Amino acid sequence: MDILLTGIVRSGTTLACHLLNKLPGTVALHEPMNPATLVGLDDQGRLDAVAAACAGWRRSLLADGTATCMAVAGAVPDNPYGDARGPDGLRRSVVSLEAVRFDKPLDAGFTLVVKHPNAFTALLPLLVTRFPCRAIVRNPLATLLSMNSTQANWTQGRVPMAEAFDRKLAAALDAEPDAVARQLRIVAWAFGQYARWLPRAAVIRYEDMIATGGAALAAVVPAAATLAEPLAARNTNPLYDRGLVERLTALVLASEAAWQEHYSRTDVTALRDALLVG
Repeated sequence: MDILLTGIVRSGTTLACHLLNKLPGTVALHEPMNPATLVGLDDQGRLDAVAAACAGWRRSLLADGTATCMAVAGAVPDNPYGDARGPDGLRRSVVSLEAVRFDKPLDAGFTLVVKHPNAFTALLPLLVTRFPCRAIVRNPLATLLSMNSTQANWTQGRVPMAEAFDRKLAAALDAEPDAVARQLRIVAWAFGQYARWLPRAAVIRYEDMIATGGAALAAVVPAAATLAEPLAARNTNPLYDRGLVERLTALVLASEAAWQEHYSRTDVTALRDALLVG
């Protein structure tokens, strides 16, 4: 089975892949394809291209246990960003496209999970017509703080691969002059995509993934119900800018977005309080 995994940026999708790779008969690839190759295709072409890519990874994995994806030292990490800050105070990605060897027995029916956050979120209305799709979400305040601690397009409130497939999102971001307000639009847009195109059971909260030691990922691969990994939540990461907490909290609470299907206002204010006390 081929399963497509998406999620809000900085929500724990890479951690989900890292955990799923602990399961027998399962391989989870972290951003193995270049979504730009789908831009010039029509809907059928996009579906066929994703299916063909999955078939290629399956052949490679069955042949010699390897597939190319974003990785560190030949393995899918639990976090694609390091803790070291650059001169601008932001953390950099530590992953690159590498051949990864998955040292486990695989038969023809193994489960392949392919993860891409922005592109798959934008393409979700199309992808759900052919593939089982799942998504990871995270407390919107923690998500925004993490976006502001890492160096990427989203630091400036842009997600080019999502915008390439969703022109309404691109226009909304073009119309917003403030980078932080654009970030909130991105988060709200992603939650809205999952609310519209996925059943609630297909959306996994980062916080539940952590609290269950990964067992909440049974919504992606049922065998994950056996996971009991020692995990620690990073919603109060000391690397987050405490000076942004009040502003981001106010922006989140003032928004009437689909995040409220998964998080209460109390979840947001409780995290704010924990961040400010810490």
